Amino acid sequence: MSGWSIIIARIGRKIIIVQEAPTHWDVRYALDEINQILLTRKYKPTYFFEGTPAIGQGGFSVIVKLDRELRDEERRLLKRLLSNRGIKVIMED
Repeated sequence: MSGWSIIIARIGRKIIIVQEAPTHWDVRYALDEINQILLTRKYKPTYFFEGTPAIGQGGFSVIVKLDRELRDEERRLLKRLLSNRGIKVIMED
């Protein structure tokens, strides 16, 4: 991952938001971790991308909407995987 900003992931029950990613590669890096869990558990995510790589503009963001709620163990697993990759994780209800 790039070093100039801290990527934040917000994990809710039916939505995951990855924000402040400085490059599209950083977004892909985070989504690889997220998709590893979602797709193997048969979730049907819908992705919404926004943002810009310009410094001071907040970077890239992706909103992942899910077709059903994440279970608590899946949320904890996502938190552990993303935290281990240096992403700041905020758990939301």
